[in-house]
Amino acid sequence: MKLGIKVFGIACLSATLFSCGNKDVALNNLQDSVSFCLGFQTAAMWHQQGVDTVTNDAFFAGFKAFNKDEENYPLDLDQEQYSELMQRYVALIEEKEKNKLAEQYGPNREEGEKFLNENKEKTGVVTTASGLQYEILSEGKGPKPSLYDTIEVLYKGTLLDGTVFDSTTGNETVKFPLIPYSLIEGWIEAFPLLSEGTKAKLFIPYNLAYGEYGNAAIQPYSTLIFEVELKKVIKGKKPENGPRRIEDVLPAK
Repeated sequence: MKLGIKVFGIACLSATLFSCGNKDVALNNLQDSVSFCLGFQTAAMWHQQGVDTVTNDAFFAGFKAFNKDEENYPLDLDQEQYSELMQRYVALIEEKEKNKLAEQYGPNREEGEKFLNENKEKTGVVTTASGLQYEILSEGKGPKPSLYDTIEVLYKGTLLDGTVFDSTTGNETVKFPLIPYSLIEGWIEAFPLLSEGTKAKLFIPYNLAYGEYGNAAIQPYSTLIFEVELKKVIKGKKPENGPRRIEDVLPAK
């Protein structure tokens, strides 16, 4: 990481010393150029967080108000008020990003809802109160796991168009602890419904999968399908603190 910053700093310094096209500021020396680079890096960092504009005068006033020898906050704000102000702004940025993704990936949500509405009418498909759907392909005879147990499984995850985004390899099982918030809610809810040895298909709506944001391999608002086989249940120990029921883990409807 340090090497990356160093390389970026040199590149920025070279650009500003020799080929700066900004006519509003003169970069006459090393301090000028470094200051320009720091401003550029700050803007790039906040842009990645969703901040696309600031009020220049207020920004520079806040910058100048910082005093490393004092612990006060600007505008007579204490630390709690300062944090609350920033939290409100971050919430606005997150809401803006969520609305943008909802507009861009709305078709995924519509396609998923249509699929699930049709799928729930099929023989053998069970729909839970949360909207999770599952189908038992072959029933096992072993115990059912609970929260904080570890499951040993084979699985294949696909999108609605059949694209495989993740799977085990051959007969090589993998283990997952059923710890709240460590797996998608669809898995946390589904596996305690399955006995050891069961083969099943899980149909997981987006809000029980990767939600409004998705991940690197899965677009926002994507409904997922998993073919799973619960090979083994390894009993775990519930912690003194933490969710005790599946319902406490699932998102509010």
